[in-house]
Amino acid sequence: MPFQRFMTYRPVFVLVLLTVLSLMGVVLSAPPSFARPDDKITPSSAVSPETVKQTLENALKSEKVNDAEIEQSLKGWDLLQKSVAAELDAYRIQNTTHGNLLLVAHTRTEDLEAALNNNQLVIKSLAARIEEYKKIGATASEKMAQLADRIAIAENQLATLKQESLPEADQQALRANLNKLRDILAKRKQLGEAFLKGFEERSIQMKDLMDALQETGRRLEERLQTQAKSDLFQRNSQVFSRMSVPALSSELSLLGNQLSTVFTAAFWQGQWTNFQRSGGVHQAIFLLLFAVALLFRRHVRRYVQSVEQQIETPPWRMRRLALILLRRSFVLISAVALLWLYDFLELPYMNIGLARFLNQTFLVLLATRWGIDFLQRGLNDAAMVTLQTFLQMRLRHFLQISRLVAIGYQALILIAGSGSLLVWMTRLAIEVTLIIWLVIFWRALRLTLTQGVRQGEAAPPNARIVLAQGWSYLVAGGAILLELTGYGLLSGHWLVSWAETLLLALWAHIGWLAVQEWYADQKTAVTAGDDWASPQVAGPVVWFMVQMARLVWLSALLAGALLVWSSTDFMIASVTQVFNLALSVGSLSFSIKGVLLAVIIVCATHVATRLGRKFLSENVLDSRDFERGLKDSIITITTYVVWGLGLLLALGILGVNATSLAVVFGALSIGIGFGLQNIFNNFISGLILLFERPIQVGDIVEVGGLWATVKQINVRATVVQTFDNASVIIPNSEFISQQVTNWSFKDPRMRRNIEVGVAYGSDIDLVEQTLLDIVQNRRRVLKYPKPEVLFIDHADSALIFRLRIWVHVDDYWEVPSKIRFDIDRRFRELGIEIAFPQRDLHIRSADPSIFAKGSAPESPVSPHECLTPSDQSDADS
Repeated sequence: MPFQRFMTYRPVFVLVLLTVLSLMGVVLSAPPSFARPDDKITPSSAVSPETVKQTLENALKSEKVNDAEIEQSLKGWDLLQKSVAAELDAYRIQNTTHGNLLLVAHTRTEDLEAALNNNQLVIKSLAARIEEYKKIGATASEKMAQLADRIAIAENQLATLKQESLPEADQQALRANLNKLRDILAKRKQLGEAFLKGFEERSIQMKDLMDALQETGRRLEERLQTQAKSDLFQRNSQVFSRMSVPALSSELSLLGNQLSTVFTAAFWQGQWTNFQRSGGVHQAIFLLLFAVALLFRRHVRRYVQSVEQQIETPPWRMRRLALILLRRSFVLISAVALLWLYDFLELPYMNIGLARFLNQTFLVLLATRWGIDFLQRGLNDAAMVTLQTFLQMRLRHFLQISRLVAIGYQALILIAGSGSLLVWMTRLAIEVTLIIWLVIFWRALRLTLTQGVRQGEAAPPNARIVLAQGWSYLVAGGAILLELTGYGLLSGHWLVSWAETLLLALWAHIGWLAVQEWYADQKTAVTAGDDWASPQVAGPVVWFMVQMARLVWLSALLAGALLVWSSTDFMIASVTQVFNLALSVGSLSFSIKGVLLAVIIVCATHVATRLGRKFLSENVLDSRDFERGLKDSIITITTYVVWGLGLLLALGILGVNATSLAVVFGALSIGIGFGLQNIFNNFISGLILLFERPIQVGDIVEVGGLWATVKQINVRATVVQTFDNASVIIPNSEFISQQVTNWSFKDPRMRRNIEVGVAYGSDIDLVEQTLLDIVQNRRRVLKYPKPEVLFIDHADSALIFRLRIWVHVDDYWEVPSKIRFDIDRRFRELGIEIAFPQRDLHIRSADPSIFAKGSAPESPVSPHECLTPSDQSDADS
């Protein structure tokens, strides 16, 4: 019967089970996963009414316990609200103070910077609080939605219970428990609504305060920028009136108070508060990065030193010097880079004055480190040893002392402020000391130069020394003059800017010489690889990189000069203004930015054509069975196309549109009609040569009696090289309008005729066979067409034979010459006489005295024997 009883009370059991599970969902603060009222429950899940009652009572007990926990949470929330309210009140007071600071006519720059930094800290802290409230609000809204669903389920369960037929006792017990549950949920809903109302009010207050803080921060930033510029050029007419004993005593007393506050608990408590507001995670990350730099400094130095050892040669002098400077100042560079990155990210500082002091201190240490290292390793002139030793010693001591003085001066500004009387007196003392040191330095330098010249050493040009001396006096004297006329801040900016300019000039000097060394290395490498047969040129990539390096050097120098003598914002605005500077010529408008981009595009096109020629020649066309002339035509035409596209793109960047191009082409047509006719004729002729290809690169041609090899077909002219190794530039129109003999057109074979005369009576068959044997043993005589010997004529003094052979055009002269040597040698061996012209003389009458003493000679005398050598030569001729 238990099953039948379960079936009777099934709706009630399901209702109670849903209630219990929903209460458990409230306790666990998570959406419950339970069966809905319309789900079917299997017999295996049946429970007794007593168990259901007990479960419901346990759930109510747990809800009461949760009520106690909720009350504790609300108390904690009230405390948090009070803390947030106090925090917001403090922010409002600070914002009001900053607003009052803006109302003051003239405020110290340090106070404005501290106010702006504190404003940023408060904005960051308040933004984190607002983000936290958003998360709390989202969670509370979700819980309130879940609570409304629970209340709806409880009310639905009460309505369902009234429709069920249950024993009165069970129904009343269940109704009582459900009512208690609904009351608990309703109470929680009221608490939640009150919480959300207070939460929304607080959120609105925080957003309003955030808007006010941001507005104050914007006004502080504008005021700081305006005042920084105005203070720089503001003149103090009462310079020496401030120098009094009471004023100095007051300054010393104020300085003592400032130092004493450092040792108070309130000071450090405020610093800790600022550290928390600024986000300690950021400072920790940057400190960790600096610790990593310290940890790996030895490894980095060891690696850079190994690179230095590999380039210990004169061509790498400046590049090695740059590596030495970077290696020896690695830690300082890391510190300056991290401080710059922190400032670039616009992260708030714990103490803006301390941060600025650290930044400037590391910059001073880095600059003096570079200066000392450059003096020790950058000055290396064996012709001026005495002067070099003097400069190294004096300037090194000057930099070391200047480092300490600059750090002390920055510390005084940190404590007393830039407008303090002590700061002004210290700055004036530094400037006076500087001018005195310069006078002593230049006198000692003159004496050192005189001593070096007496020892036979070289001396720098006197004009350079005078220029440097005048510049140094101008810097130091200008600072004192500005200081005495009341422009104290401008005087300090004057000295600092010139010091930064010297540092910029140092690196500009190293960078330019390093680029020149790189370019000289490439030229040396090309020259070393040259030979007379195959001249080479510098690689296009290296050439392009050198040009880009020079452009980057110039851009960096200009940007550095602007940055030194102005603020970063002014530099960016100035560079942007220069780049956007436009020059209008009629309808055309040219800008500096467009010109630079056009130059870069032209350089890139030049590199692309050179690389493209090499790629087509070696990787594409060499693997194809094309003629050499066709390959050269393809490469040349492709080069023209790329250049055309590059020039069109460059003209488009410059602002030349299609209408402007039409005007340009119209002007060109008029120019062609008058003065450019020959140039245009040669250009069109060059295109005809490239497409029709009557001559190709490598052909042997004869133009106007000149034999030469075609080396290059250009736009205007063709370059040919004679067999005397003379390069001749022939206009392209000459190849189109005149007769040109191409000895290697389509077929590089040529027929040569070698004529030989033998004496009458020679064995003509032996002569023929001998000639054929000679050419058959000569390797560079072509086998087809076959060599042949022709009996040409019975001449006056010889039998004339003609030897016909076929050779390659490159062997036009050499092979016939070798064959003639072989013919002469072979005929001598075989006794074949090479005929020469001769005459027979018949004497009809002679002087009897010739035969006076006797009879006629026993043997007849040859006519040649009766003639003198001169007469015989005349007879032969």
